[in-house]
Amino acid sequence: MKIRVALIAGALLWVSVAMAQPYTSTLGRFQVDQIKGCAPFTVTLTNLLAGNCNGANPCSMDFEGKGQQTLNLFTFQYTAPGIYNLQVLYQGQGADNITITVVKNTEPDFEIYSCANSDVTIKVLEKSYQQLVIDFDNDGIPETIIPSGNNATAFHDYATPGNKSISVRGLNLNSADNCDSKVQTFNALASLPAPTINKLTTLDKSQIKLDFITQPHIQYRLEIAVNSAGPFQQLATLYDTATFTVSNLNAEANYYCFRLGAYDICNGLNNYSNVICSPKFDLNIQSGVNKLSWTTANVGIQNIEVERDGATHTVIPGAPTGFDDIDIECKTNYCYRVINRYAGGVTSESLQFCGESFKVATPPAINNASSVVTPQGLDIEWIQDPASAPAKYNILIANDGQTFGNFGTSTTTKFLHKAYLSESSFTYRIDYTDECGNKSPEGIIINPIRMTGTMDDNIISLKWTDYEGWNNGVLEYIVDKFDIQDKLIKSVNVGVSNTFIDDEADPNHQYLNYRIRANAIEGGIKASVSNSIGFTKDSKIFYPTAFSPNGDKLNDLFFVKGQFIVKIELSIFNRWGELIFNSNKKDDTWDGTFNGKPVAEDAYVWSAQVTDLAGRTYKETGTVAVLRRNR
Repeated sequence: MKIRVALIAGALLWVSVAMAQPYTSTLGRFQVDQIKGCAPFTVTLTNLLAGNCNGANPCSMDFEGKGQQTLNLFTFQYTAPGIYNLQVLYQGQGADNITITVVKNTEPDFEIYSCANSDVTIKVLEKSYQQLVIDFDNDGIPETIIPSGNNATAFHDYATPGNKSISVRGLNLNSADNCDSKVQTFNALASLPAPTINKLTTLDKSQIKLDFITQPHIQYRLEIAVNSAGPFQQLATLYDTATFTVSNLNAEANYYCFRLGAYDICNGLNNYSNVICSPKFDLNIQSGVNKLSWTTANVGIQNIEVERDGATHTVIPGAPTGFDDIDIECKTNYCYRVINRYAGGVTSESLQFCGESFKVATPPAINNASSVVTPQGLDIEWIQDPASAPAKYNILIANDGQTFGNFGTSTTTKFLHKAYLSESSFTYRIDYTDECGNKSPEGIIINPIRMTGTMDDNIISLKWTDYEGWNNGVLEYIVDKFDIQDKLIKSVNVGVSNTFIDDEADPNHQYLNYRIRANAIEGGIKASVSNSIGFTKDSKIFYPTAFSPNGDKLNDLFFVKGQFIVKIELSIFNRWGELIFNSNKKDDTWDGTFNGKPVAEDAYVWSAQVTDLAGRTYKETGTVAVLRRNR
C-alpha cells in the first residue's frame, strides 16, 4: 500500500512540474517559460508588450546582465551555472527584468542494495537537489519522486530476478526538468549469497586487514568477537569493497574472530560468511631452541603453517598450539609468523616476531689431531665435531708440555708451523670458541713424532718418540723407506714398537731416506708422519794386498772393488813412480804385466778414483805385493 501511495504522489508531483505556468517579469512586460534549470539551460521569452519587439519596433535583450544587448532574440541558452539578470529594453518604455538561476548539472550518485526476492533499495548520496526522480526500469517513466537529504531512499519490487537498470536525476522546485540522469545496472537476486573472508593479515599489534570475496550492490555487515568471549558484535557496514582494515586492536594480548554478513536491507536478515580468527602469537628464544606458541579459535583449521624468514618452514596438520624450532644456528636472527589454513585456501596470518638464537653448552674438545712434518714445516690437521662450526681456532704451543701460550689462529682445521724443528720439544693444543660464544675444553696435547737414527757398518738403527694427539691412541707404526729420488722402496709395519734396525743388504740403493708413519686406532683419522732422516751407505772398498800372477788361476789378478760403485779409474805405479797400468773400466783387473811382460816381484802402489751411487767421488790408495811362485 505504501508503494502505491508513493507512486501516486510522485505522479501528481510530476504532473504539477510539467504543467507549470510561465514566469512573469518584474514589471509584467514579458514572460519566460522557466526561471531555473541545470546547465545548459534554455529560456524562451513570450507575451512581450503588445506592439513592440518586432521588425518595425525592435526590443533590446540583455540575457546575462553584462550590457551585451541583442535585438529581438527570444531564445537563449545558458551554458555556465550562475545567477543572471535577464533584461528587456523597450523603445520609449524603459527596461524590465527577471532573475534566471542556472545550477550545476550533476548526475546524482546513488548506491544500490540488492535484497532477496528480487527486491531493491537505493540510497541517493547527492544532496544538491531538492527532489530526486527515480526510474527503476530506466524506461523514461519514473516510478517515484523523493525529497533529497540524508534519508533519500527508495524501494522497488521487481517481478523477476536478472539484470536491471535504474535511472536517477535531480529536480528542483519551480525548475525545469532538464538535469542529466545517472544510470546504474545491477543484478536483482532471488536470494543473497553468503560472502567469504579469504584472508586475515595481522599488520601490526593494533591493525588487522581482512580480504573478502563479495558481490556488488550488496550491503555487508562485519562482526567481531574477542577471544571467543561472548557473541559477535557489529563492527562496520561495508559496501562495494573487497578489503577492510580493523584498527584500535591489541593483537599481542588477544585473538580476534570475524564474520561477514550479506545484509538484506529490505527485511533485516543476514547471510553469514565463514568465521576466521587471528592467531595470538608469541616467540620465546631459549638455549638451543626457538619456542613458538599461539592461541586461536581452532574451528575449521586444517593445518598450521610456520613461516620463517618469509618462507614456509614447516606445515603441521590439525590445530596445534606450539612448535619448537631446533634447526637453528647461534647468533642468527630469525623472523617467524604463524598462518592458520582453513578449507578452500582461506588463511589467517599472525603478527611477525623476530629474535636472535643462542645456545649455552660446552662444545666438544679437539681430541683427534694429526701432524705431518713437511719441507715447509709442521702441518697440523684436526677433526671438528660437526655439531659445532667455530669461526676460528686458537693454536697454543708449549716447550715443556705444560705451559701453553697463544701461538696463532686458523679459520680452517689446519695449521702450518713454518719454523718447526724436529730437534725441538714443542707440543701443541687446539682450543676454540664456538659460533654460540661457548669456549671449548682444552684440546688434546699434540706431540709430533720425532725420529733419530744412526748407521754403523751400513746397518741403520732408527728410534722415535711415541705420537700423541689421538683420543684412542696409535694402532701401528709404519717405517717407510725411500730412495734418492724420494720414491718409496719399502714399508715395514713394526706394530707399536718405536725402534727399527735396517740391516737388509741392498746393493741397488746406497742412499736411503726414512720416515715414520703412525696410524690411529680410531678410523677416519689422517696418519701422522715424522721428520725424514737420510743415510748414505759406505761403498766398502776391498782389494788384495798381494797376488801371484803365475797362471795357476789362484790369485792371478789384482782388483779394486766395492758396493754401490758406478765408476772407477785404477792406476798402478812401480816404486819409481812410473805408471805401469791404468783403466777406467769398472770391473777391470791387473794381471801383473807391463807392456806385455811380467813385472818383477816387488811392492807396487795403486790409486783408485771412485764415483758411487750417491754421486760422491773420492780416491782410495794402497800397495800390493807381486809374488812369483812356481806352479
